[in-house]
Amino acid sequence: MHSVRRLPVKRAAGLVALVAGLCPNAMAQQAPTPVAPERVAAAQGGQEGVQTFDAAFFRQYNPVTAADIVGRVPGFEIDDGEVLRGFGATAGNVLVNGERPSSKVLISEQLKRISADSVLKVELISGSASNVDVRGQTQLVNVVLKQTKQGDSPTTWVFDLRDFQFSDRLGGQYQLTKAFKLGDTADLTVDFQLPNLRGRVESFESVRNPAGQLTRYRRQFGQPNQIGGQGSGVLKWRPTAQDTVGLNVQYMQTWNTTNNGSVDYSPASAIERARYGFTDYTDNYSGEAGANWEHHFSPELSVKAIALGTFTGVNQDDIYHFFTPTGAAGPNGLAQMQTINRTTEGGERVGRGVVTWRANAVHTIDIGLEGALNFRDTTLDIFNDTGAGPVAQFLPVSDTRVEEARVEPFITDVWKISPQLTLESGFIYEASKIKQTGDEVKEREFSYPKPRLIATWQATETDQLRASVSREVAQLDFAQFATSINVVDESSLIGNPELEPEKTWRARAEWEHRLGKRGAVTVALFHDQVEDVQDFIPRTICITPIGEPLATCALVNQRTYDAPGNIGDGTRTGIEVRGTLPLAPLIPNAELRFTGMYQATDVNDPQTGEARRFSNEREWTYNVSYRQELPDIKSAVGGSGIGQSDQFDYKFLEENSFDRPGSRIEFFYETTQIAGITIRASIWNVFHAEETRIRTFYAGSRASGVLSRIEERKQKGGPDGSRWFALRLSGSF
Repeated sequence: MHSVRRLPVKRAAGLVALVAGLCPNAMAQQAPTPVAPERVAAAQGGQEGVQTFDAAFFRQYNPVTAADIVGRVPGFEIDDGEVLRGFGATAGNVLVNGERPSSKVLISEQLKRISADSVLKVELISGSASNVDVRGQTQLVNVVLKQTKQGDSPTTWVFDLRDFQFSDRLGGQYQLTKAFKLGDTADLTVDFQLPNLRGRVESFESVRNPAGQLTRYRRQFGQPNQIGGQGSGVLKWRPTAQDTVGLNVQYMQTWNTTNNGSVDYSPASAIERARYGFTDYTDNYSGEAGANWEHHFSPELSVKAIALGTFTGVNQDDIYHFFTPTGAAGPNGLAQMQTINRTTEGGERVGRGVVTWRANAVHTIDIGLEGALNFRDTTLDIFNDTGAGPVAQFLPVSDTRVEEARVEPFITDVWKISPQLTLESGFIYEASKIKQTGDEVKEREFSYPKPRLIATWQATETDQLRASVSREVAQLDFAQFATSINVVDESSLIGNPELEPEKTWRARAEWEHRLGKRGAVTVALFHDQVEDVQDFIPRTICITPIGEPLATCALVNQRTYDAPGNIGDGTRTGIEVRGTLPLAPLIPNAELRFTGMYQATDVNDPQTGEARRFSNEREWTYNVSYRQELPDIKSAVGGSGIGQSDQFDYKFLEENSFDRPGSRIEFFYETTQIAGITIRASIWNVFHAEETRIRTFYAGSRASGVLSRIEERKQKGGPDGSRWFALRLSGSF
């Protein structure tokens, strides 16, 4: 039995103080509603490229939250944006009251905290718009909220119970959201969630020699347990007619554990060895606090400032017991016992300011500056005990700290050339310094210009063409600067302080055709020229703990590991399709939605010299869903299918493929026959499609072309492979 861990006192006290600070006395003064009129009125006056959907349009879908509403906008798909450092480059394609919240929480998650009863309308904005809070998107949704009245704030609740295949315990996710009216000038929304999930993975893996003969097989299992709590608060305050203030805070704590095991057998089914492990995340937390202030000097001139801070921490303790049939002189008769202690702390501080000037009726100019400070501190300690007591195992770049200071001045112009034609041009200059200390010491400076051009042409009332060209720079993942270890797969990735970000010139063209009020089809072509493709590279390191340079390191102490790195230039070319098709009059009250993507990637492999795909990128994906309304019984039925191609990664000694040959199929039944409650029963992954991984090992390296062995694993369970039943009850009051 594991005791429940308490929230650290300092973090808890800080969070309470921050929430308490969300309610200043100044809120009581009389002033206009917190919603900025110039933000809300994006679609007034029949603006070209904007389609408005009143809340009544979505009533047939029984929405409970704003996420349910946005998910049914015809021809639109939520994009949560990039999970990057900083703020400007992480924008998704959904706004609330014309603004982007000062938060890096995924917008799809933020929408779940807004009651459907609070939504007045939704605006689908196709093309650049001068009066919204995001640039660089070719299509946006703006969720316009009602003006909350005193005593008229809804409470939304969700009770989601799940039964996972292979698991012996029910799990679920539970959520409660409440909005408060704080006088005439402010609104506060608080949200609480309790995830409680348990899954199970069961695998069978065969090992064969180059001739295809079975030399060993193994059975494996994994039992993850995820229990946690999350609280958040969002305040919107309008102290004067010219000022809008927003504050948000979120904290999440989880108490996760994982049990896993693996037993190896000979071809004759005799046990050769076994490994059993337990992972305990003794402290696993994340949080953020953000604020924004916007002041309108006039309808033509405004300023906005954003401050955002995030923090994360993970303490992970692993213990593994290794057994052999003959036993050993290890502890308690084991062949070996291994303990691993890992810690990670990270944080980010972001400041952003922007001046928006509507120079005239056709030009809107943004000028601004963003700065960020980021850090990630990691430790990794490994001890092996074969009977004589714990002995430290050295891995290079195990203890390290990475810090970055970055600044980005930017300018954007939205030019309304005509009622049908809009041109958005922008330029960002990124300059940063990255410093690494600890096991490896390195300091580097980067600078990149990032221009952008987006054109939108409303060709006819139902057809729109959009084209964009931009240069984007991927943000480096600080986790790749430190060493990580995977005991289950018996592999390690060594940190690489020489890693550089990918630079990509992106070209994209889209055609959108509207099919009445409820239908739309969009086809997009894209081509990317990628510089310094990020992949895996071999890195040879001296394994002596004193950090001896490779030039003076004895060959016996040199080891070659896989490491994140850059492998040269490549291309990515493809097509995307998405759409919403009402099926009436063929099938009344029925709707078909679909998305699909096909792409080809190409880069020269640095080991073999041959052209190949990018690592960890799929060639195609699709998602098709069907919904049939049954208004006579206040119900709906339907289903969906999701499929995707295999993907590969290429390492020094091995080539890995990951595939799920079958599609994930879902069926559901939804009803509102009980007043005020939406009930949805579903079965997910009906055929529990297996996931297959094939690891092909080569003698010496992949460049030799000489096979060493092939390991093929068939896995059932996990986040994508389990069949599970769900009963979701939701509503508001």
